This record gives sequence, structure tokens and C-alpha cells, in this order.
Amino acid sequence: MNKKSDSENPGFTRHGKNDYVANFSPSESEVLINLVQQIIELLGERTDNHSEDPLAAMVGITSHDSPPDDEVLLRLLPNAYSEQVDAAEFRRYTESTLRAKKSAHAISMHADLMDSPDGCIDIDHQGANAWLGAMNDIRLALGVRLKVQSNSYEELEILAPDDPMRGVYAVYSWLGWLQESLIQALMDDAL
Repeated sequence: MNKKSDSENPGFTRHGKNDYVANFSPSESEVLINLVQQIIELLGERTDNHSEDPLAAMVGITSHDSPPDDEVLLRLLPNAYSEQVDAAEFRRYTESTLRAKKSAHAISMHADLMDSPDGCIDIDHQGANAWLGAMNDIRLALGVRLKVQSNSYEELEILAPDDPMRGVYAVYSWLGWLQESLIQALMDDAL
């Protein structure tokens, strides 16, 4: 999946005052559905084995204060502080809410894709924000797998044709282009 020419597929475009439209091929929809399902599964709530205070449960405070073991999940739910005690305390108060927000974005994107068997996605402003959040999380996950922090884009661009990471990089790049098209559509003046 490479960036497409504007005449072939412009990505997201504004449709009216607050609607945004994109058309995906069946293979593009399949890739997006697969990736967003993986994010939904990955963000599943950790089971809290401690008896919880009802008020703490209501506001999302958990007994979880350690960072996730999975490197992708750690990238999606990073430590807020470098000091371990502060990071642990902050995580107890915020991780559940952050997981729920990221999951809601991914579920919204998934529902839009599943409700559009023809590949035509029509979303409102709230849906656009959900798509941006979900696509960002997918790109973060792919970036971890690609080791983007240690590999330069030049190194990733010249991956061997038979390297399995070449396909991952193509999807990563395509998602970046798709995000950019949605951001541009959000910034465009209504016609």
C-alpha cells in the first residue's frame, strides 16, 4: 500500500460542513479492520485482582501501578514520569481512563468500517477525531514493530523486497498519508 495519487484516491475529503468521506478498496478495508481489531484486543482492560473501593472503581482508579510488559502496549500507555514512584501513582489514576478512550476510538473506527461493506466511509467531526486517535495508535504500534526510534526512515525505505517488515512499513507510511488527508480535510474550509 503506497501513497496514492490524488486522482486515484484522495484519502479523506470534506463533504459538506462537518462530514468527511473516504473510499477504500476491499483490501484496504481488510487491512484497516485487521489492525484496528488488534488494537482493540491489545487495549483490553487488565483484570484487577484486588478488591476495589466502589468510589475508586467508579472513577477508574485501579491497583495497577506497573507499566505493561508488552512493548507496544507500553508505547500506547507510556509512563508519565521518569521517577518510578510518581509514574506508578499516576498510572493507577489514569491508565483505565486512557485505555477506555483509546478503545472507544478503535471501536468507533471498527464500527465505521464494518458498517461500510462498499468501503465508503462517511464520518462526522466526532468520528474524524476517533479515526485520528485510532490511526495514531495503530501507527504507534507499527512503529514499535519497525523500531522507528532506532531505524531512520531512509533505512526503512530501502528494506529488501523479501523483508517481512517492508509490508509493515508500507502500511505504516500509508496510514501516515491517510491521517494527513483527514487532518487536511478537517482544516479545509467548508464548501
